[in-house]
Amino acid sequence: MASSKLKVAIVAAACAAAIVTQQIALRRSRAENAQLRQQLAALRETPPTPQPTPDLSELERLRAEHEELLRLRGQVAQLRRERDELSQKVNSLATVNKPVVAQSPVDNAWVQQMLNAPAAQQGGAVGALRGKLLDGEAISASEKALLDALAQRDMNSLERTPNEFADFQAAFVQSVTGLSDPEKTRQVHDLIRNTYEHAVANRLDFPAKPATDTETWVNQRHQLDRRATSAIQGILTPEERSLFDRAFLGIMGVDLGTGVDKSNYPRGFQ
Repeated sequence: MASSKLKVAIVAAACAAAIVTQQIALRRSRAENAQLRQQLAALRETPPTPQPTPDLSELERLRAEHEELLRLRGQVAQLRRERDELSQKVNSLATVNKPVVAQSPVDNAWVQQMLNAPAAQQGGAVGALRGKLLDGEAISASEKALLDALAQRDMNSLERTPNEFADFQAAFVQSVTGLSDPEKTRQVHDLIRNTYEHAVANRLDFPAKPATDTETWVNQRHQLDRRATSAIQGILTPEERSLFDRAFLGIMGVDLGTGVDKSNYPRGFQ
């Protein structure tokens, strides 16, 4: 009997403990539900965050920039094609304009006579030869020998004497362009002489070129050359100017058609 009563008491105590535990869990669940209801109510009362309105002007700017980018890409592609075409033409012309020398003996007496001739006579002869080469005409063996001899000379030393250089270069221009107007010829000569007087006075002639740090010298000389060249181009007719432009990079310096020293010109100038 005592054992049965003890068992009943234990069961009753266990049931009471379970009931207490369930009540605690129930109260906790109710508290959590109440808190969640409050949070839900707060969320319902909070107005929704407005979505940003698209900025039409910004969209238009971005669209315009995209279109400009596409346009520039197209221009770059076009310029590359043109560069490749020009390169091919230059290579082709380099082959075509190689001197065609007629099979004839060299007249050494004539070559020496021309080498000893006044600067104006030399310039006229060189201009005639330059015109032949540009037109793809054959030149005589004597004319080729004269060009070779002049190329071996230090023609740039002429710059130390502005009037003598003007005699040579003006005759060169006259012969290449077919200039026949005496007044225009005088103007060309005077422009070249004045340019070289300025060059010598400011040590911008080739004999005064510094051995190092030449960039400033090159740029100042090039600016002087551009002004003088532009002035002479303004004197010539369109046809004369076309002939001038194909034979001269600029009025300063002697170009026999055998190539120029690129170190005397700014980078990228052609």
